[in-house]
Amino acid sequence: AMGRRGRGDGTTTTALADVVDAVARSYARDRSLCVSFAACVGGVAAYAAHQTGKDETRAFARAMRAAATAAAPRGRERSAMKRDEGATSTSTADEGGTASSASTAVTATGGSGEKKKKKSTPRRRSAAAVDATFARRLRFLLGIVVPSWRSEEAFLLLTQSCALVSRSFISLRIAEKGGDGMRAVMERDWREASSVLTDFFVSGVAASVVNSALKYLTNSITTCFRERLTLYVHDAYLSHRAYYKAAVLRHGDLDNADQRVAEDLHQFCATTSDLYARTFKPLLDVILSTSRMAQTMGYSGLFVLYAYFGLSGAAVRAFSPPFGEYIAQTQKREGEFRRAHSRLIQHAEEVAFLDGSAREKEILNKSLHEVTTWSHFYYYSQFKQGIVDQYALKYFASMIGWPVLAVPFMYSDLSASEIAARYKENDTLIKSASGSIGDLMLVYKKLQRLAGFTARVTELIESVDSVSAEASTVQVAGEDDGIHFKDVTVYAPDGRLLVKNLNLDINPGESVFITGANGAGKTSIFRVLAGLWRAASGSVVRPSHGLATTADGDAAIFYVPQRPYLVSGTLRDQVMYPLAGDDERDDEVLECLQLANLMKVVDASEGGLSRVEHDWTDVLSGGEKQRIGLARLYFHRPTFAIL
Repeated sequence: AMGRRGRGDGTTTTALADVVDAVARSYARDRSLCVSFAACVGGVAAYAAHQTGKDETRAFARAMRAAATAAAPRGRERSAMKRDEGATSTSTADEGGTASSASTAVTATGGSGEKKKKKSTPRRRSAAAVDATFARRLRFLLGIVVPSWRSEEAFLLLTQSCALVSRSFISLRIAEKGGDGMRAVMERDWREASSVLTDFFVSGVAASVVNSALKYLTNSITTCFRERLTLYVHDAYLSHRAYYKAAVLRHGDLDNADQRVAEDLHQFCATTSDLYARTFKPLLDVILSTSRMAQTMGYSGLFVLYAYFGLSGAAVRAFSPPFGEYIAQTQKREGEFRRAHSRLIQHAEEVAFLDGSAREKEILNKSLHEVTTWSHFYYYSQFKQGIVDQYALKYFASMIGWPVLAVPFMYSDLSASEIAARYKENDTLIKSASGSIGDLMLVYKKLQRLAGFTARVTELIESVDSVSAEASTVQVAGEDDGIHFKDVTVYAPDGRLLVKNLNLDINPGESVFITGANGAGKTSIFRVLAGLWRAASGSVVRPSHGLATTADGDAAIFYVPQRPYLVSGTLRDQVMYPLAGDDERDDEVLECLQLANLMKVVDASEGGLSRVEHDWTDVLSGGEKQRIGLARLYFHRPTFAIL
């Protein structure tokens, strides 16, 4: 018995060696494949070694590993997130102002020697990951983009579902007709072959329509989601001057709000609409293909194949890097690079006067270097993970799938032509099912990508909502419609005391000049009056309309800044802002321009008040911009004017 077992082991070893030798000889004959593969691997290895050898890339890798290690205890992480979500930001302001005019009446004094106010700590944010926080955030955002089952978005999703079901049934029919075509060839049945070709023609037309419809529906859903979500954000972002507090004062610790609104919102909507299609259809394909294959193959082999997919998918997910956080970091760095270019465009004239091109190039190149270095690290992580994903969920799965497909037919009693037909059909179906299961196993990657954009969008909404909910220290005036400061104390964003216990009463018709050194708090008083800053203590009372402008153009308080804002639009829009331009009031607008000595701007173009410039800031001189501010002041006829 021992001898037979020994001979058997030797035979098995010899057979295995023969198989290995045959495979090696086959690859040796295919020199084109071997040479191209070696060149590919060598080039990728050399480039990856070059990129990962950089100190910046290694620093990113260490930072990500440290972040993952710190986030390991899930229980403590969830508790910390709950505490963070319940916390509110208490920071007050961010930028100091410049001085305005000079004379007597009131003097603002900076408190450089005073005790500084303690600055609040920005709220910590949880890392982007596919967890309970992601599910809560996604549910909140989906409630915004799909407000009800009767909405346009719900109709599009239902229509897309019908198209996905139709596409799956068309795939089944094409697979079946492929088998029928194989049988017709083996039986030399021209009539059956003609029938199969005709059926392919009809199925192809139907598949073309459905495929195009799916792409159209996915793009339409993305557009509708983006419109509804962006409108929601605009409502909050442009209420209670949240845009100023978030972008200038940095309340809520929000970075690159423009990047989040213009880019991250769109990416979230596109990823969400695409994820639904790429999840629903593979799942349906697996169910329908399995049901059809089981009629000739049974369920046992398919169970083995699907069990492998489940185990390998779980293993791949367990060792996958936190790509959701990587995507959030990528968007943040892209936003910083975009902001650097926006600053150059915004201050192009000042930079040109100072000949700051070299310094600006240095700043832009530094920002670009950070973006590209991070991108190299991110794509290298994707490359490593992609090797595991591709082999485990595609190629090794095919090694298991082929015996599952072939073995049942080796013991089948069907005729040769029927075996060929059913083998061809099941081969197509098992490829479709395996591909669909692989897609489902890789859904975690899409979820990680979605988690990154979901975190960015939700942080934007949460920050804006927290800013809008901040209580104001400004009260509506009582009987006299005057402006009253009572025991008002104002601190700068860095904690310096600017104004202490200010008491001031201004009645309609009175003129007051506020003097003081640079940074003493003159403009800060007006920011508190406008509700842009909060007073540390005391109260401010102003007329009931405040800074709001009525439909007639009247205002209680109107502010003319040192650099008047020029809106996109016509010359008429510049004078009537913040009201929309109305040509029925051209006589009033012309009168105000004449008072401001700006008729030459009207006469310089045939368009007159309807003249439109790409950017009025580049057209008007500094003095003309100031005069536009005065013309705007004359038009609105406020009770109080702040210059």
